[in-house]
Amino acid sequence: MTMASQPAEAVGTVVVLREIRRSDVELMAYWPRFDEAELQWANLDLTTAEQRDAWYERNRSIGHRRRFTIWDHHGRVIGTVGLRNIDFRYGEGTLGIIVNAADVGKGYGTDAVNTIVEFAFEQLGLRKVYLDVAEDNVRAQRSYEKVGFVRIGQHRGTEGLTYVDMSLSRERFQSRAARF
Repeated sequence: MTMASQPAEAVGTVVVLREIRRSDVELMAYWPRFDEAELQWANLDLTTAEQRDAWYERNRSIGHRRRFTIWDHHGRVIGTVGLRNIDFRYGEGTLGIIVNAADVGKGYGTDAVNTIVEFAFEQLGLRKVYLDVAEDNVRAQRSYEKVGFVRIGQHRGTEGLTYVDMSLSRERFQSRAARF
């Protein structure tokens, strides 16, 4: 499967995921910041053009990583979601998402996660998607559980926070989708 054969967009119920472009990073530089300690990692340092260039180069889609911006239906970039550590041999990848502080709690994240997981299983042919989430971020954990993720363990991060490890298989996702 080549990158060229992959669609540049994935459409959800309330969001559209578009493969990230350098111009999107300019819009992300103006997102409001999180105050919560467990969400400080989501405050992107994009003050200078050099920081924005570096962030884009680290996060743009390449063979083992797919990164999308999350757009609402009003044409605002409200987040970023992606898959990293994609291993086509084992059919696995790791999900990551940031929804800007002003748009958290509005259902955008759940729809974006559902949409990227569907993309992972249907377009990329993955069999399992993993993620980790700060133990204190109960709101995000509920969102992941709505999509079908289950807790499989936990670990302590380098900054001392405890993270919940979760996974979702293609079969579980498809069986849940068939019920709705």
